[in-house]
Amino acid sequence: MDHRNEKGGYSLLRDYHSLLELRLLELANSRFVWKGKNSFSFNRCFLVIEGGGRMINHSGNQELELRQNHAYFVPPRAEISCDFQPGISLLSLHFQLYILPGVEVFGGELLCREAAVDPERLREFAGLMARTPDWEVFCRFESLIWLLFSRFHEPDHRRIERFCGLNEKYGKILRYVHSNINAEMGVDEIADKAGVKRDTFSRHFSNDFGIPLKTFVMDELMAVSERYLLHTEMPVREIASRLKFSSEFYFSTFFKRLKGVSPTQFRAFRRKI
Repeated sequence: MDHRNEKGGYSLLRDYHSLLELRLLELANSRFVWKGKNSFSFNRCFLVIEGGGRMINHSGNQELELRQNHAYFVPPRAEISCDFQPGISLLSLHFQLYILPGVEVFGGELLCREAAVDPERLREFAGLMARTPDWEVFCRFESLIWLLFSRFHEPDHRRIERFCGLNEKYGKILRYVHSNINAEMGVDEIADKAGVKRDTFSRHFSNDFGIPLKTFVMDELMAVSERYLLHTEMPVREIASRLKFSSEFYFSTFFKRLKGVSPTQFRAFRRKI
């Protein structure tokens, strides 16, 4: 794909560099046997150091053999079943990659991706994760992350270009939603912050992003709920309060309606995978 414009500059690459936001939610070096099904609002990547297993992607109708010295990318909200066999050792990354606040680069992807990884790179990954973080470790690890991403199939560049073009129109209000999301936030508040009538803003948002604004807000609320449950030790009651649910009961009702399990069950059975 040629990103050069008529003046010979690399405007789209510049936009990528300016707008892309990588959030690493969890890094783990794991050795355990596990079999089960799950789905999360963030991306995941498994790098198999030793052993193997199987992974079924129910969303994309795929079955993958987990092989040594290979990496496996799982897009957000893909429902997968994993069978980690005895002897498997892997690095697990949970991350979000935004092109606009709350707008995933890999949003809407159905397929998992597989790529061979140089064993030396895997050992370097694991070694950096074990070191005390400093500037050198950060820079080396960041370069390895992006090198890994480059091995997977490129996301839909037309979709990314379209969202880059929406930054001027929506960037400020999306940053507001992303930074302040809570159970009390509604379409009226967002439209008011944007300085546009509710119906007009909702209609434009749906046309530009392909989903209703209310759905986007609910997805954001669920995503931050999952992050708190999986990547912090915060009690469920405190999470409910921080997200401005009227009670822990209403937070649990919201969560179970969308995920099928209570927050406590979600945390207990799924946080390590």
